[in-house]
Amino acid sequence: MTATLCSLGDERDPAVGLQEESGTFTIPKEPVRHRVHGIETFNVLRGGEYLFMPSLSALRWLAELNT
Repeated sequence: MTATLCSLGDERDPAVGLQEESGTFTIPKEPVRHRVHGIETFNVLRGGEYLFMPSLSALRWLAELNT
């Protein structure tokens, strides 16, 4: 699945998508949209991490287990 922005076909979100050599980004604008050509990838995936953060009520419940 390709990360597209606002259903703009082959365009990729410049913040989260990897760009191809000739990446294009469309900025919605009235009365005429603005297209930026030659977008480069400025984020590089180095790894991933999954973090679980329980709610405050769950933390309180856990704290009360040993009392």
